[in-house]
Amino acid sequence: MSILLFLKGMLMGVCDLIPGISGGTIAFITGIYERLIAAVKSFSPQLVKDIFSYLGKRDKKSSSALKQSVKRLDLVFLVTLLAGIGTSLFLGAHLISILLEDYYVFTISFFIGLILASSKIIFDHIENHKPATISFGIMGLLFGLLLAVLIPATVEPSLFYIFISGFLAISAMFLPGISGAFILLILGAYEFMLGVLKDIPNNVPYFLSFALGAALGAFTISRIISYFFSKDKSKTLYVLLGLVIGALGIPLRNIIALAQWDILMVIFFALGFGVVFGADKLIK
Repeated sequence: MSILLFLKGMLMGVCDLIPGISGGTIAFITGIYERLIAAVKSFSPQLVKDIFSYLGKRDKKSSSALKQSVKRLDLVFLVTLLAGIGTSLFLGAHLISILLEDYYVFTISFFIGLILASSKIIFDHIENHKPATISFGIMGLLFGLLLAVLIPATVEPSLFYIFISGFLAISAMFLPGISGAFILLILGAYEFMLGVLKDIPNNVPYFLSFALGAALGAFTISRIISYFFSKDKSKTLYVLLGLVIGALGIPLRNIIALAQWDILMVIFFALGFGVVFGADKLIK
């Protein structure tokens, strides 16, 4: 069971490293999505309160309360899954960095194909297509286009910016169809974080800032998503769909500025598009 869970984590890590494929979708497909949400939500304010209560009092009552809180955590599941995700991230960061350095335009073209095709995964989860619901998709699209205009092509990442990036990127674990790497691409922090993963000893402050942001994001976003999904899942997914399509302007802007258009770009775009649809057919 642990080996299988570790392999599922590795698959999630691979997908979260590539803009366009969601680790959350892999969790959904492999049957661990609901358990993942529940495991993350088990890290509640009550747990923090019990920890501080025990540290302050160290009596039998506070010790018993802390033990009960810890029992509610699915720690073995989370640790095994995160170990698999981390393994893929560390191993894959070097390969992706080489591709971006030597074949930037073709790699981004491939990513755009992945992202555009994976938006179908979001659409497939939408049950209500009434005009009022679709209007939320238009709002998401406009917001995504606004991001493409406002976010500069090059960003000088500060520790706080990387913290915010980690906070937002972790949403990929809980949103089918959206990749954490795509969020980093939108924020202009994708290549920077690849460099951090390649050389953690020399980038400890950035790594810790990202990890802290991701931890806080997982704690917060899992609750926000559960709330909005329970209120209206279709409207929530339409906003996400519009955001993904609109924010595609960011990687498109980058390659338009650099590229001399040729047939290879179209081929790599089509390849990325085909990978998602082929995987979707295989899964079904």
